[in-house]
Amino acid sequence: MSIKDMIVMENQLDEVADEFGDMMKQAFDEDPKIFEGHSTKASWNAQVDHASDELRKELNAMIERFETRLHQGEFA
Repeated sequence: MSIKDMIVMENQLDEVADEFGDMMKQAFDEDPKIFEGHSTKASWNAQVDHASDELRKELNAMIERFETRLHQGEFA
């Protein structure tokens, strides 16, 4: 995979994590009652930001695991 291809894939993974975050933040706006008693909008948004960051890290780790497995011939 070329450096250019890796950059494109990194950008796509960023988009996935960002879209996840946007969708989760929208959930508060769509039905704020389900958050009553445990999350304000600000705390929910902070939680979503943290979750999106963790998702991005997990996506990186998963890609690395598959790349390693591929190089080790596990899919031959």
